[in-house]
Amino acid sequence: MTLKNNLYSIISLNRDNNSASVELLPDSLIYKAHFPERPITPGVCIIQIVTEILGELKGINLSLIEVKNVKFLEVLSPSETKTVSINFDKILKEDNSIKVRGTVADEAKIYTKFSLIYK
Repeated sequence: MTLKNNLYSIISLNRDNNSASVELLPDSLIYKAHFPERPITPGVCIIQIVTEILGELKGINLSLIEVKNVKFLEVLSPSETKTVSINFDKILKEDNSIKVRGTVADEAKIYTKFSLIYK
């Protein structure tokens, strides 16, 4: 299941600097089930959003093969934060894999730092 248009929508994609801006959709079924009184974005959903955005930026379907490192630094709640940026600081193609590093952030906070490997 893709989360695009179910948990978030894309506001903009910037292929030149490998980034995107997304809007979290607070009426999502996921938020209604994941702490309805104080909805938060589950970590697995953050990783799936990152995966989908990278696929959109590069125009390819990706499969996550390894989570090298993920740090959830702040709670990402659609009631407190409407939009975030997904920024890929590093995208390295090696053999049959793509290694990426980046952040999920807004102007004030970094919510997640990630280092992931895709096939």
